[in-house]
Amino acid sequence: MRFNTLLRDVHIDPAQVSVIMHLTRLEPLRSLLPIIADLHPDLFDAYQSVHGSRAEATLAKRPLAASFVPIGLAQLVFAGLFEITGRQTRPVTEVYADPRFARLEREFGATDTAPGPNIARGGTQVHFSLTPRPELAEEIGRLRIAAPGTRAYVQIAANLDPVVLALTPRRHLSPPLPDWTEVILSKPEVVNLPPEWIAAMTQWRGVYLITDVSDGGRYVGSAYGKDNIVGRWRQHVAGNRGITAELRRRLTANFRFSILELVRHSDPDELVIRREHTWMNRLHTRDRNLLGLNL
Repeated sequence: MRFNTLLRDVHIDPAQVSVIMHLTRLEPLRSLLPIIADLHPDLFDAYQSVHGSRAEATLAKRPLAASFVPIGLAQLVFAGLFEITGRQTRPVTEVYADPRFARLEREFGATDTAPGPNIARGGTQVHFSLTPRPELAEEIGRLRIAAPGTRAYVQIAANLDPVVLALTPRRHLSPPLPDWTEVILSKPEVVNLPPEWIAAMTQWRGVYLITDVSDGGRYVGSAYGKDNIVGRWRQHVAGNRGITAELRRRLTANFRFSILELVRHSDPDELVIRREHTWMNRLHTRDRNLLGLNL
């Protein structure tokens, strides 16, 4: 099956559709784009309202746009069909005064649409207004295509005609929760966990690791109270700096969270604390000379 066949099935000419493939390599933005599209449609609207000059030219000539966001390393998931209901050339100072761009940068790492550098370059920016269309709405979060091996992230559907790799039974625009051994999250990802992740991770209790990616500093902690792992991690990133003696010297934007060990709900808190101390010993996180942060 091909995507253009689905367009024709709903009486849409692929020649009239631009395909927006959000291929950013910026992290954590790339990982968070499905969550933005799923849970923050107002922010997703702002993000895909501005484009580079080559993409602008393609979008300007067609009334419709099909949007895809990355899922995993090599696939894109359908985020909706949109009608381009407006196109204006406006001063960049006006475009990026929209507070949504500042939030995208601050909370999701969208430095490509950050107000500061865009306003600094001066000039004008084409601003698109995109309105969701009902066609193919049932395929949002279900339809997947391969990420193309090209730098052009906006292409004409008639020329691209991507193969549909999968049409999943359930809607999963936000990525599924991985096994706990594979969870590695940045601050923006901790703050913006999908609801399904929160439901599962509030049941997880055990020992975790915080790594400061600026220099490799390591902190071992444990979670066994309210909301368990989720609650404790969100305490750590509530401000711009950490919450313990050594972590207060450090920026939470540099923190990466992972899980060292899970324990059973029936295990007493004292056991969790003992396990935490064994991990401190094994990872030498009490040794300042080894960038240990449990001091």
